[in-house]
Amino acid sequence: MLLTAMRLQRQRAIVRAFEQAGAVTADSARSAEQLGLPMTFAWQQLASLAVLRSPASGRWFLDRANWRQLCRRRCALAAAAVAVLAMAALFAWSLRWR
Repeated sequence: MLLTAMRLQRQRAIVRAFEQAGAVTADSARSAEQLGLPMTFAWQQLASLAVLRSPASGRWFLDRANWRQLCRRRCALAAAAVAVLAMAALFAWSLRWR
C-alpha cells in the first residue's frame, strides 16, 4: 500500500513538472534532462499508459487527456473497492445478528 502511494505521488510529480514546463504538445516536448527528471519506473509506467508521449527520440510531452482518463479510472477503481469492502462489512454484520 505504501509503495503504491509513493508510486502515485512520484507520477503526480512527473506530471506537474511537465505542466510547469509547458510540455503538453508535441511541439513543446522536452527531454528528461531539460525537465530535471530521471527516467524512473514511474516515468516508464506513464509512458506505457500513453500519458507521456515521445514524438521524437528523447523528447516527451504530457498527454493531458490520457492523464485525466487514468485519474478517472483510478477513482472508479477505488470507489469500487470501497463499495466491495462496505458490502462485505454489511454482510458480516448481518451474520452476527442471526
